[in-house]
Parts: sequence; C-alpha cells; structure tokens
Amino acid sequence: MSLRYLFIDFDSFFASVEQQFQRHLRGKPVGIVPSLGVDTTCCLAASYEAKARGVKTGTPVREARYLCPGIQFVQTNNTRYIQTHKKIHQIIHEIIYVDAVLSIDEMFGRLPPHWQPPEVARAKALEIKAALKAQIGPYIGASIGLAPNRFLAKLASKLEKPDGLTTLDFDELPDKLYRFELEDITGIGRRMQERLRIARITTMEQLCDAPRHTLHRIWRSVDGDRMWYALRGIEMPLAKTTRKSLGHSHVLPPRLRSFHGAHATLHRMLQKACRRLRAMDSFADRLHVQVTFGFEFGWQAEAQCFATQDNVTLGRLLNDLWAQHPEDLPEPTKVGITFTHLVHADSHTPSLFAEDNDPRRMQLQHAMDTINKAHGGRSLYYADALEAQRSTEAAPMRISFNHIPDLEVEGE
Repeated sequence: MSLRYLFIDFDSFFASVEQQFQRHLRGKPVGIVPSLGVDTTCCLAASYEAKARGVKTGTPVREARYLCPGIQFVQTNNTRYIQTHKKIHQIIHEIIYVDAVLSIDEMFGRLPPHWQPPEVARAKALEIKAALKAQIGPYIGASIGLAPNRFLAKLASKLEKPDGLTTLDFDELPDKLYRFELEDITGIGRRMQERLRIARITTMEQLCDAPRHTLHRIWRSVDGDRMWYALRGIEMPLAKTTRKSLGHSHVLPPRLRSFHGAHATLHRMLQKACRRLRAMDSFADRLHVQVTFGFEFGWQAEAQCFATQDNVTLGRLLNDLWAQHPEDLPEPTKVGITFTHLVHADSHTPSLFAEDNDPRRMQLQHAMDTINKAHGGRSLYYADALEAQRSTEAAPMRISFNHIPDLEVEGE
C-alpha cells in the first residue's frame, strides 16, 4: 500500500471563515452574497446548516429565504478569505510540502516514501487538522483525502464531509468508487455524460469496468486513457498547461446601469487586468468586450493590436469597440473584458513603432502599479474609469475557481 498524495478540501470555505470570525453566526444557516439588500442576487456560498435546508452555491436570495427561514446573509469579504487562505497555506506548508494550490479551498501535497504507509499518512493528516484548529480555529473544517494519485485523493476528500479523513488505497479499488455518481468526477461534465450514456455507461461501476480503448474512444483523445489509469490509482504525468486568457466580468450595480457607467466600469476592469498583465510579465494582443443589456440581449466585439500591456493602447482599443455597441437597447446590466493570446515577456518581440512601445509611458504605468500596490488599487488610475473608481460596488475584487487575487496587485 502507498498513499502518495494528501488532498485538502476546505468545507464551505467562505461561510466557515465568517462563522469563525463572527461568533453570532456559529451554528446558524449562513449565505454569502455579493451585496446585501439585493434580492435579485445569488448565494456565492452557504454554510452546512444552510446546505441542509437545500441552499447551495447559486441559489437566488429569494429562494434561499423560502428554503431556509432565518438564514443570515453576509456580504462577501474577499480580503478576509484571501488572508485566511494564506495563513492556512503557511500552516500546512510547515507540516508537509504543498505542491500546488488549486483554488482558494483546495490544495495538495505529495508524501515522501517514509510517510506513505497508511498509519503514517493518517497521522500527518491528523497533525494538519490539529494545527488548523489550534492556529485558525475550530469552525474552518478541512476534509482530507489520501490516495495513490492526486485524482483519487481529491475524490477521497469528498467522501466524508465535513471535516472528514478518508483513504482510497489500491485494496479499496474499485469498490469504494461506486459511491460516486458520474457527475461527481472531475472531467465528466454534461457533454461527457451524454457521450458515456450513448456508450451505455451510466454508473461508476460501468465506468471502472470499461476497457482503456473504450474510454479513449469516448473521450476522443488520450484524456480517456488518463481517466482509465487515474481510476486505478496509477500516477500519470500532469499535462503542461499555460494561461491563454485573462479577464474580468461584473454585474453592474443599479447606480452604474447606464451607457456611461458601463463604459467607465469596462475601463476600471481593463486597468485592473493591465496591472495583472504587468505583474505576470505578460502581453496580450486581443481584447474581447461583452455587454448584456437588460439581462436579455447580449453584445460582444473583439479587436486586435500588437501584443502589449499598455493601458493607453488597450484603452483606445476599448473605446473603438464601445463605439460599435447597438443603440436603442435597454440599460446595460453586465459587462466583461477578456485579454487573449497571452505571451510571456521571454517570448515577446517588442514593436518597432514608437506608438506601440513608449518607454516613458510604461515607466509611468509601472510607477502607478507601485503606488497602487502600496496604497490600494483605487489610488491612481486613468480618468476613463473615474465614475466606476468612485463606487466601491464597481468591479470589486473577485475570487474565481482558478484565480486567487494577489492583494498587493488587485487589492481595493
């Protein structure tokens, strides 16, 4: 037996952090929402007490009130969640080496050979749990999975929630996997479920019994072979991935639901994205703009330029695209910008034209980044974003599944 991977999944992380910091929320149903007093929004997270009544991520506020009378809504506090995550990461890293942070509530580490026997691996997991309770508090639970590969360790962490500790070793395979539904498996979305159904695979038992060549055919790539090996606890080299896009989107607060307010918010998001580009030492050559009008009509446009990280160049591109938006539509309600075709500075060839490569302007923007890093992201900005910069509700810092904001770069 060899439990090579330890996977940690924090239970209802946002809600648990609020219960740890706010005593009056402990033991009560809690819903985390983007803004208080707005019934049209949805829960970003829910405590286990709320989940027991049917409230989950994405449940509308009105429905949450119906399902769970007495639920207490708390406005999201991303700075608190990121700071708590960083402290948790540091505590765990002092016990085992954290190989990767996958999201704000998921991370894993590989155990050295002398820690892989089940009794030793479990002892390390219990040591992590004890350290978190002592140094963070008892209300932020961690469910830990131990398995021969990362894929199974992640599944194991889901078997006993909240605050569980589960193994999935070779002698427990595949029987222990039968407790899962196909939709519980990473890599099996709705389209893949349909392909599997056509191949007459509708249960985990059938998936585990399927030959490798069958899964290759269903997945139409080597990913099917990877799934076959992963289900058997065999460790496969991770496919190398590179970031290909970067963006922000935001539902506009009522005060900014005008064409001028939407334009200013787009510029605020663009300037934040440019700061991230420069922090990553990367360049982008395409800008994609998306706007929803009246929650119904969607409009989008795209433009290309020489690869840059310059606010001015990309801001002019945004203005050109914005001038193309349709007239006589309802008020804009949601906006988004995306940079694509990212390239790192190591592979970037500077433009020969001065207007694409103004060193003084870039020196200015790096100086602005330094000041914003020290004093907050609203300290210095270009005037196009003025109206949105004045509103704390406009394009605030967000935590996504695959991106934990750097408070120094993206902090408010």
